[in-house]
Amino acid sequence: MNVAAPVKRSARALPVLCLLFAACSSPSPVDEIVASNLAARGGQERIQALQSIRETGTVTASDGRVARVVREIKRPGLFRLEFSSQGTTSVFAHDGDTGWQVAPLQGQFEPQKMEADRDAAAGADQRDIEGPLVGWREKGRKVELVGREELSGGEAFKLEVTLEDGAVRYDYVDVASRQIVRSDVPRTIRGHAVMLENTFSDFRDVDGLVFPFHIETHVVDRPETLTITVDSIELDPDLDDDRFRFPG
Repeated sequence: MNVAAPVKRSARALPVLCLLFAACSSPSPVDEIVASNLAARGGQERIQALQSIRETGTVTASDGRVARVVREIKRPGLFRLEFSSQGTTSVFAHDGDTGWQVAPLQGQFEPQKMEADRDAAAGADQRDIEGPLVGWREKGRKVELVGREELSGGEAFKLEVTLEDGAVRYDYVDVASRQIVRSDVPRTIRGHAVMLENTFSDFRDVDGLVFPFHIETHVVDRPETLTITVDSIELDPDLDDDRFRFPG
């Protein structure tokens, strides 16, 4: 019986099997990009240990108007955003179940619950203290690498992120720094579906986590731009749940 031929065929097949095994066991490009982004932000463990955050800064409109802005997020899914301008304060908040707002510049001086469609359009991603990429599979999200684009600051990976509610956003991870330097996020503003383009820069370390301190946001195909300059970021401040609940 000639056993040499089968042995030779098996030997020739080994490199192919090794390549197939390596391909199956190696992380996907998406996993590598997400892992490097989380590492650049301070590490997944540190991010997931964060319980609350308060960011304070100023927002400047294209026409020169300036407002004081405070954003607070607390687990699980509590959110509050305040704009103070012209002697008034606007509040947009969510207690984990219900969204509500006070908008004096729009003639609304008393807290009002937001309608379901406007509440959903406000974006569950805003209430996620971890960001869109942390534990994306466990949260029921989908992340795909759809290409690379040359942005003003350099080349970036373009990730398409499908959220739990089916909304699709695009996050751009800088090839060099691995920080998210731009996010294109769908929103509904005054009943109209729009895409907000947010760009991030001036990244700084805050107690082991890295955040952008300069943010520019505008509606795609519209000239107006809001520029946010972050003055301070507090990690794990003591935030009372009542700050997020509808006052009624």
